[in-house]
Amino acid sequence: MRFWITRNSGLPIREQLVNQVVLGILSDDLPAGYKLPSVRAVARRHRIHANTVSAAWHELRDSGWLELRRGSGLYVRGLHPPANNNLDGLLTRLLQTARSHGYEPEEVLTRLDRLVRPRKYERIVIAEPDLSMRQILVAELTGHLGVPVDSVKLGGTIQIIEPPGTLVVALGTRLRKWRRSLPRDADCFPLVVRSAGSSLQGQSMPGSDAIISIASRSREIRFWTRAMLIAVGIPAESLCEVDSAQAGWRERLTLSSIVVTDVVTQRELPGDCVVKVYRVIADSCIEKLKDLCS
Repeated sequence: MRFWITRNSGLPIREQLVNQVVLGILSDDLPAGYKLPSVRAVARRHRIHANTVSAAWHELRDSGWLELRRGSGLYVRGLHPPANNNLDGLLTRLLQTARSHGYEPEEVLTRLDRLVRPRKYERIVIAEPDLSMRQILVAELTGHLGVPVDSVKLGGTIQIIEPPGTLVVALGTRLRKWRRSLPRDADCFPLVVRSAGSSLQGQSMPGSDAIISIASRSREIRFWTRAMLIAVGIPAESLCEVDSAQAGWRERLTLSSIVVTDVVTQRELPGDCVVKVYRVIADSCIEKLKDLCS
């Protein structure tokens, strides 16, 4: 049997072993008559103390999940839930379905516990491959949330993100692509991007001869903003993209009627610019994160 041992989860290793065996029995992963590995084998394989494994096996035996066969070892006892116990049947089917999708019973238990008893997160980690976008997302969330906001480079070898109390956030498209690269037990939350309508709400349309500069170090921000402005009727020939990572970029803004920029580049703009800040993360998404962290 394969066990998932998490040493920093706050749950004693003995309880982790007990829970995984029970869930394995309920999900039919451990059928009646299955022989459990010896205390010594489990302790050696997972580098844990033999007394911890022995205590877990004794608890399972005392609770009726296992039976001792003299001279042979511990075996799973047959599971015979009452015929009218619909909840047991539902839970068994849930575990079987989850396992068919590659989720271990212990993972299902952890997720159910988080749904029933939602945790409050103490740290936000933004997972994002592009440095410029990471800086922008950190700047947008910092100040709104009463917890530290950090970031890691998403893609390739990802730094280990230590639970508990850490919530990993990423743009929705990134999260779908890179979810498997994150620690299996990491709590993840997709960042919802602000819509074009909400970004321009309350803004008056510039004249047809106005020059609108889009200033950002992030190529994606420049692309998104350009597409958004064209979608609401701004002529493409009125738009000028400015990479604020290049030397002399401020001089390119001198003829601009309006500068559309991100929260990071905004801090570096000349004081006489007419500025419209494009924020990536939707207000509703920030409010949800506030609920998760407060």
